[in-house]
Amino acid sequence: MSLYLYALVGRSVRRPLGRGLRGEPLRLIEAAGLLVVAGRVADAPRVTRTTLRRHDATVRRLARRADAVLPIRFGTVLGDRQALTRTLTPRAAGLREALALVAGHEQMTLRVYGEAAATADERAAEATDGAGQRYLARRLRARRAPEVDPLRHALRGLVSAERIERHERPPLLASVYHLVRRGDSKRYLATVAAASVLLTGVRVRPSGPWPAYAFAPDAA
Repeated sequence: MSLYLYALVGRSVRRPLGRGLRGEPLRLIEAAGLLVVAGRVADAPRVTRTTLRRHDATVRRLARRADAVLPIRFGTVLGDRQALTRTLTPRAAGLREALALVAGHEQMTLRVYGEAAATADERAAEATDGAGQRYLARRLRARRAPEVDPLRHALRGLVSAERIERHERPPLLASVYHLVRRGDSKRYLATVAAASVLLTGVRVRPSGPWPAYAFAPDAA
């Protein structure tokens, strides 16, 4: 039997933890100074709509029982506690920082839709810059979503942290992930609805609240 991992959690956790996607009892395991919620399984689950939904439902339940939750990627299986400790030890500091960031928060998501259009400055830069400069410029654009700047101003005070993912498949231009304090999701949605009239050339579709999937480091 192996350990199937669901989430890293903070020290404040209410029990019982319930069962996992295969009905296995969940347990708290301490490794590298971190708490991990896991279950015992015979093998890794196949990627299906049902197993993905069950995994997400388990993480959502944990988010209601712990102040800080970092979801772990679907299908993560390790042999035993020793393997878990070896995996987490070199990443422990960054994971503790991420847990501190998401404590008391939940994730809201904005999908940004519109037509992809480079600015005149960006087109000029593409024409004159070298390959290295173009690569760096693309990396910089991947971390920006200027289309929703009017919303950022309206959401000031509600958003504690932001992550941006640009997309190369219009009309979906970007996904903007926001951390908000638990209980503030209705205010967030109302603010987005009211401020969306300020947007030009794009529309947004908000969703949430979710567990803080976008704020878990790559190590999770």
